[in-house]
Amino acid sequence: MARSVVARFGLQDRYRARYMEDAVKNLEELAVVSVSKEGVIAIAVEDRDPVVAAEMANFFVEQLDRLVAKFSSGEAGHQRGFLTEQLARARAGLDTAEEDLRRFQERNRAIVLQEQTRGAIEAAARLKGEIMAAEVQFQVMRNFATDANPEVVALRRRLEEMNRQLGRMQYGDGTARSMIESREPRDFSVPFAKVPEVGLELVRLTRDVKVQETLVLLLTQQVEQAKIAESKDIPVVQSLDRAIPAERASRPRVGLNLIVATTVSLFSGVFLAFLREYLRNTRHQARAE
Repeated sequence: MARSVVARFGLQDRYRARYMEDAVKNLEELAVVSVSKEGVIAIAVEDRDPVVAAEMANFFVEQLDRLVAKFSSGEAGHQRGFLTEQLARARAGLDTAEEDLRRFQERNRAIVLQEQTRGAIEAAARLKGEIMAAEVQFQVMRNFATDANPEVVALRRRLEEMNRQLGRMQYGDGTARSMIESREPRDFSVPFAKVPEVGLELVRLTRDVKVQETLVLLLTQQVEQAKIAESKDIPVVQSLDRAIPAERASRPRVGLNLIVATTVSLFSGVFLAFLREYLRNTRHQARAE
């Protein structure tokens, strides 16, 4: 920050300093920064020109605000960045799924899903999307919380319950139990009897679109919540009292200097008088002997 002030106001030439380090040292001697118990920072800068001194003090505050905003990236900022990246991937996946479904429907215009089948697809797809969004949220929480954190524990239990529900919807209780115990990643299909191959492809493509739509919706909500948390997390420097040019010089202090000079002169005169008297008495004693 001191280097920025030196460069901004040309203090190297103003202080007649050959090197930047010398100008910084001179600035540190002329700038006083104090912090109160309440966290209020006070900055006082001295210069031959009172206008320049006030501008330098205000520039210190402006630089502090900029640096705090730049380097104070809290946990909420990291969460927002991660969620934004995941949202971008989900949107790309949604675009791809929609394009695949559109192309399939153009090739097979006569294929139409039954209402019951469509409802089953949408229900399972929504649940699958919620699970994927919850998994992203779980990854975010693991970055700043331990496994013993109550929120982490609750989210893990919620994920397990949703996976059990999805398993029952897709395979029935027995298959769902074996799938969970084996922990093998398996895709799902809506349980309905003997659907033609073309119909199965339509089911799969429709399901992919619904999953991505649900994932994008939930991740969008999480990103907005992270933005709100980030806005509260970033500290802001508030200027309570802007610096103004001083009406009188801070130094030299004529009155104080006059008092000091008078006092020093008085003591010096007394000392010289005693010294002169001592030397005179010494000479008289030497002549008498």
